[in-house]
Amino acid sequence: MLLIKKIIPFIPVLLMLMHAFTGYGQKNEIILHDNWHAIRKTDVPADGNTISRPDYEPVGWMEAVVPGTVLTTLLHNEKIPDPFIGFNNEMIADIYDTGRDYYTYWFRNEFTVPDEFAGRQAWLNFRGINYRADIYLNGRRVNTSPHEGMFLRSRFNITQFLNNGNNIMTVLVEPPLHVGDATRGQGGDGMIGRNVTMQFTAGWDWITPVRDRNTGIWDKVSLEFAGDVDLTNPYVRSRVPGKRMPGENQEPAYLSFSAELNNSSGREVIGTLDVEVDGNRYYKKVILQPHETLTAVIPEATIRNPRLWWPNGMGEQPLYMARFSFVTGDGGLSDSEDVTFGIRETGNYFDKDIRGQVFTVNGQKVFIKGGNWIASDMLLRLSPERYAAEVRMHAEMNMNMIRIWGGGLTERPEFYQACDRHGILVWQDLWMTGDCNGRWLDPVKKESQARRREYPDDHSLFLRSVEDQVKMLRNHPSLYLWCGGNEFPPPSNINEALVNDIFPRLDDTRFYLDESVSADLMDNIIGGVGDGPYGILEPEWIFLNRTNPLNPEIGSIGMPNIETLRKFIPQNDLVPPRGNQVRPSWTYHKYITLRDFPERYGEIGDIGDFAFKSQLVAYEQYRSLQEGINFKMWEWYTGMLVWKNQNPWTAMRGMFYDYYMDYTGGYFGYKSAANPLHIQLNLNDSAVCVINQTLYPLNDATAGVTIYDIHGNMLDEWATGFSTDPQSVVNLERLILPDAGQQVYFARLVLKDDRGDVLDENFYWLSSEPGSYRQLSELQQTGIKVEPESIDDGRMKVEFENDSDETAFFIRLKIINDRGELVLPVFTDFNYFTLLPGDKIISNIDLGYAGIDNENGDIFLGVEGFNVKEERYRLTINK
Repeated sequence: MLLIKKIIPFIPVLLMLMHAFTGYGQKNEIILHDNWHAIRKTDVPADGNTISRPDYEPVGWMEAVVPGTVLTTLLHNEKIPDPFIGFNNEMIADIYDTGRDYYTYWFRNEFTVPDEFAGRQAWLNFRGINYRADIYLNGRRVNTSPHEGMFLRSRFNITQFLNNGNNIMTVLVEPPLHVGDATRGQGGDGMIGRNVTMQFTAGWDWITPVRDRNTGIWDKVSLEFAGDVDLTNPYVRSRVPGKRMPGENQEPAYLSFSAELNNSSGREVIGTLDVEVDGNRYYKKVILQPHETLTAVIPEATIRNPRLWWPNGMGEQPLYMARFSFVTGDGGLSDSEDVTFGIRETGNYFDKDIRGQVFTVNGQKVFIKGGNWIASDMLLRLSPERYAAEVRMHAEMNMNMIRIWGGGLTERPEFYQACDRHGILVWQDLWMTGDCNGRWLDPVKKESQARRREYPDDHSLFLRSVEDQVKMLRNHPSLYLWCGGNEFPPPSNINEALVNDIFPRLDDTRFYLDESVSADLMDNIIGGVGDGPYGILEPEWIFLNRTNPLNPEIGSIGMPNIETLRKFIPQNDLVPPRGNQVRPSWTYHKYITLRDFPERYGEIGDIGDFAFKSQLVAYEQYRSLQEGINFKMWEWYTGMLVWKNQNPWTAMRGMFYDYYMDYTGGYFGYKSAANPLHIQLNLNDSAVCVINQTLYPLNDATAGVTIYDIHGNMLDEWATGFSTDPQSVVNLERLILPDAGQQVYFARLVLKDDRGDVLDENFYWLSSEPGSYRQLSELQQTGIKVEPESIDDGRMKVEFENDSDETAFFIRLKIINDRGELVLPVFTDFNYFTLLPGDKIISNIDLGYAGIDNENGDIFLGVEGFNVKEERYRLTINK
């Protein structure tokens, strides 16, 4: 079925325009995502002209997934096993062994254009094809030269090829020209870097190789209809001078507007580029010669009392809509585009004392709390719904930046739209990595270091792709900076073109780094490449060892819960690691050792016990990682990015949530540490510390500390009053464990404002014997009282109360169906929390993203803990 999206016009009334509109038409778009079929090229002797004719009979073709890749189509038709499960990926032929023809496919689509579009110019758009393509329509070739490059949109005027009724389009898609040997390290033998494409498809230390290297029509396909003048790449550039505060009446901001106009007719066209924002109109008269394309610019306009866009945790994220239109001299609408944007200004400066860049928004410093993103899905099964859920997870973790790693892709507009809504700043790498592009001498790479430093082969294609992607993304307020590559810069001629031409000409409001570990970002204090370490650390390590001022990659573990392990680890491998004894499928799925950390909580039983104790380890790891950066905010650090936030495949390495979007303990440990108003325990000297990352002072506040034994008996208590300036750190008294003969103590730290309202709370388990929490095994089994209350739209409020006389330690919440499967994603205020005797908390739970409409049976809230046996509570959902 064709999806027809109409942007309904408004009727403009504007006396300032020199002409009157005789009729305001409408922009039309047809999404071509259905009715696709595919077949391997070698199975079809005919050419594209032939198979795009109506008299051709497509025998043997299979239903295709578009947007998608060859592998997603094969998986959809059950021609290959699921590469996310077990060793299945080893059963799929790799393109290096088969040759490129094996994954070169024809894609065929039949569609009908409604009569309402007759007489208009028709434009065929591909937002992403990987890698090389030829396009045919109704027996004729559309493109006069092959499309090439994963990150270059293609747009064709197909008016002359289009039939009024039924149409047949075929696309021959070829893989990257150099696919590389994926058995030879990160990025394989490096040859994938010769293309302008994503590099992780040749495998990395956290992902298995993608066997077709993601060949396919992987992004949106559409038809657009316009008059003789086509309007593309509209741009709103904002300027917000001075230092601003959120929520106040604002001094003016300034907007300028531009758009590309293409006259596809053989006659001169006189008209007006018209932009409407918030009921105000701005315009410019334009004269287009026959077949001319030009960029029309409307001079800067003043916006009174603008609604400013702020990063997550600093303010709100209001968004504006601008309607760009080209209106001909007789008042007819030729074309229009709607643009969503935010008014904000980014900035940066190098702080010589901290020895790193300070990033600013609207004149205010932003302490960077974020992490690295690879891709939403290894096979590029991308969707607005998944993007929305994943970005929300980052925002609710109190992050304010995501870095898109250079071996992946330029993220899609739908990803950026979600970041716009949630205030997540985006650091966008371009398509370079130190591994493939020659930072190191590497004997397993096929070509020399000098040769690899010249990758990709086609510098012109790389630059054209950057220019195109900049135009696609520059309206998003979340887009903060461009970076030339991961751990290595582009070749000098590419870098010079970016610095001296493309970014000044197309996007001069954003910071550009030539590489992720650039000296322009920070002084390299730790040596080596300038990022890391990666792997498990003693919690106090980050407090005792100074890292780089804005480390772009510092990482730790990633262990899923037992329900996820059972999805992709074979049953006979569901065995906890014992020292160096790790089951083969764990190694295949990139398990990174936890060393003896889970055993510190007691002897490991079955795989479920190992997975649960691993969440305790992850909570402590990621909380201490962020808190160790917090306590030297603006003294040693301007921020930090975790390596990494998520996995596009079922890997057991570096993540806050797993591929299926189930929380790990690390998610809530980091969330606690990243609260903009935060109370914490500095593990280097046991000082109680308060972090104020907001733009407002905290006056007459109180920090309270209570120490308990493991059963919840209070052993000590104290509180102190204090005040802090905005964006500051204050160290208070030291926490000293009492001499009570205990191995493990609980410490609850509470931050209250001048009215006594709780601003933050932090709960620690501390040991008098470093590296051991085995006394926790003395906790008696207990239960808690749970009272869910349904609200609406899949949201509910749940009260949890510990009405027993024993501590309920490290409680995990999960939503499950009547088959015992997790219902995901789910959003909760709290998870992996502890209730002492008499404690009560209320958590909001949102199932609105979880597809509960597809669940036919009962839904349950599962509650389990370190010493809490799992109980399930049937939920009533008001949908």
